[in-house]
Amino acid sequence: MEQHYEGFLLQVFKTFTSEEFLINLTNNFIILLFRFSMALIFFLIGRKIFRKSLSKYYTTNAFKSIDSSFRTFLSSIIDTGSIIILLIISLLIVGFQQSSLIAFLGSIGIGVGLALKDNLSNFVGGLIILIFKTYSVDDEVEIIGNYGLISSIDVFSTTITTFSGDIVSIPNGNVITNQVINYSKTPNRRMKIIVSVAYESNIDLVFEVLNNLIKTNQNILKNPGPFINIEKYNNSSIDIALKVWTKNQTYWDTYFDILKKLKPALDEVNISIPFPQMDLHIKDQNFYKKES
Repeated sequence: MEQHYEGFLLQVFKTFTSEEFLINLTNNFIILLFRFSMALIFFLIGRKIFRKSLSKYYTTNAFKSIDSSFRTFLSSIIDTGSIIILLIISLLIVGFQQSSLIAFLGSIGIGVGLALKDNLSNFVGGLIILIFKTYSVDDEVEIIGNYGLISSIDVFSTTITTFSGDIVSIPNGNVITNQVINYSKTPNRRMKIIVSVAYESNIDLVFEVLNNLIKTNQNILKNPGPFINIEKYNNSSIDIALKVWTKNQTYWDTYFDILKKLKPALDEVNISIPFPQMDLHIKDQNFYKKES
């Protein structure tokens, strides 16, 4: 048994050290190295050509005529697709057979699909956003507590630029399963400002001041009409709700203009805006004298 085993090892050693085997191994290695080099050169050159061609296409009128929201989504799909095509051709250059490559890609696809199932839901979410036009680029939105402007809609995520300058990326799958408030969806938008005044204030006079503010602001719409009424009786103030409608593009200008003119207008008629305070009333003053 030992002699048979030693003879087998000797045969294997002779086979791997034979001149013919070494020549074939060297030739195959050189061919593989050459094919790999050619595939790598093809991939890099092809990638460069694709980028230049796509950058030229992105500047054409045909691409610019596409909806701004769909442009970023389409460009990311094209870029990803070009990489996959170049990678498949490069593998064929290396020497992969078509049938083997198809089977390999199929198994890889199943594995990637299971591993990246969340990304697939994000991809589908992106399609739903674009098809149903939940929002578009430059829309003012609030998504999962993030408030700002839509800067891009990509294959897997939506990017919001907040008003503080932060860049927030939200997976598209999370977008379609959560509440989305799109403030740019309608041409008009309602504004609500709470005005707190002291309890001794003349409410009718406060209403008159607010009505005058509304009349002097040309951005406030007459239809729907403005609404002014008492909102709430707080511990140290009376809250009055001022509700007006304005066009979307003038919303913030109108909002800050009202806030700027509100206090001076109230000061002119001696209406005070109270700050939190507490009044202490002592019922039995003799109690403290007895204790002392």
